[in-house]
Amino acid sequence: MEIGNKVYLNNIDQIDEKSHIKVRVLKIWNFVRNNKVCSIEMIIMDEEGTQYQARVFNQNFSRFRHLLKEDESYIVIKPNMAAVTNGFSYTGHKQTLTLDWKSILKKCDDFSGPVNGFMFVDFNSIIEQTCPKDTFFDVIGHIVSFRPLETSNPVPSKHYIKVTLSNLDSVHLKVTIFGSQAYQISEYLKNNPTVNFVVIVMQFLKLNIWNGLGEAKSHFEVTKLFINSDIYEINEFKNKLKCHDNFGITEKSITTLQSYSSSYTDDFKGNFPLKTICEITEPIKEMKFLLVASIVNIRQNLPWYYEACKKCGKKIIPVPKTNHSYTNPEGISETMVVECTNAQCKKSEFQYIIPINVQDCTGTIGLTLFDREARRLLNISAYELKKIHDAAGDSDALFPMQLNVLKNRKFGFVVDITEYNVNNYNNIYTVLRVTEDMSIVCELESKIELMSNQSVSLNQVALESDDVVQPVQKDVISQTDESFTPSTVDKSTATSPCKISGDLKRNLQEIYDVDSGYDLSSTKAKRKSTAEETPLLIPKIEK
Repeated sequence: MEIGNKVYLNNIDQIDEKSHIKVRVLKIWNFVRNNKVCSIEMIIMDEEGTQYQARVFNQNFSRFRHLLKEDESYIVIKPNMAAVTNGFSYTGHKQTLTLDWKSILKKCDDFSGPVNGFMFVDFNSIIEQTCPKDTFFDVIGHIVSFRPLETSNPVPSKHYIKVTLSNLDSVHLKVTIFGSQAYQISEYLKNNPTVNFVVIVMQFLKLNIWNGLGEAKSHFEVTKLFINSDIYEINEFKNKLKCHDNFGITEKSITTLQSYSSSYTDDFKGNFPLKTICEITEPIKEMKFLLVASIVNIRQNLPWYYEACKKCGKKIIPVPKTNHSYTNPEGISETMVVECTNAQCKKSEFQYIIPINVQDCTGTIGLTLFDREARRLLNISAYELKKIHDAAGDSDALFPMQLNVLKNRKFGFVVDITEYNVNNYNNIYTVLRVTEDMSIVCELESKIELMSNQSVSLNQVALESDDVVQPVQKDVISQTDESFTPSTVDKSTATSPCKISGDLKRNLQEIYDVDSGYDLSSTKAKRKSTAEETPLLIPKIEK
């Protein structure tokens, strides 16, 4: 077959049926939905180093699946093009190259472009968030510290390891690595304890913002990891490291930091009282408590995100700004701009404020899930999710369907009843910590069952036939057979949509600043309550 003129990816619109493209497959993976492979996804690169997203849909698997391999080069004839519609482009282009029924794919033995196509960004640009937000980037550095592999989430793809990299200028960057790459680097560090320094290249990372500072994180199975590999970029980095006397390479070692999960575990083990929903539907006093419950729904027509300061996390507010006209000195106009309540902060970002309903065997109540915990559960930032939501043309009054992954899952919660809740009798409480670790959840459930059995045992008192049993007021207990349910759950506005909506909207300005969890640590002193806890009255059960 005669091959026509060569076209490069930057001029993809000029390709016709007689021209061709030479590309190298940098990364290949399967896109899976509902346990079915929907498409083969790729990141390809031409001889000029331009990267592009490419795809093969399942109806064409039989033609191309056996041919496509990572790190191989190909000649592509008659490709098709499709639009990027999910709000995120892996390579920054608005189109993807697709191989369909008329496309032709042939092995290429004379590809003259780069081998790996790394696009390294400076660590400072990531930390200051000036690097690309909507595309992938690459980093190279040597590991100075790491935290052990975190495996508390039941989904293996959400297991992660956190490492700190240093570049040649001693700038430190935090990187979170998920899934198989997390296991890959954890195994390497475990099996090579005597290696003084480990240089890694991470390709196809995304920006992650944490506490106002930029970090990097891997993206599912797309990210590629090179650990002390014999490639030009790593060898060159090692040679430059050895030329820097101030690094003291021969004396350096990698620091192992305490696992994040240990502090989370501490928060769920004995530091706070364990409650059921029927005990906390009324905000009697300020307190933090543990709760085991399942998320049953996400409340509609309420904000699921808000605009917050990048630096301190506080809500930003609209303020008037006077505009002077240079052409007309007397012409003055006024516009509204957003500013953080902290005058030292300037930038803003979107953060989660997800209104959820949780349920246990005693009732249902509304909680608010803020950015730190929501992002950890969803593995996507509010900024990224809002972009996908907007691209789909969905209304802000409706929450994104991606939030549905939270429903029907059982968690352990650390919940905060604040001064605002008590003073305003507001029973929409704030989630400070959340865990799906089954060992913690089962342990808390066992404690609840033990507490329930002890309560029943203490109140089972034999009655003489002549004893006068005082009638239990229906306002307090609704009893059927040998079970009882405090009617405060039914009468409380905790499950009333009107009450939830009104209280949450009225409380937004107060609860935006709650997400810090500054006094949650088990090593810090807790605030003293202003009153003793009101004991739970448990009625006797008739035999």
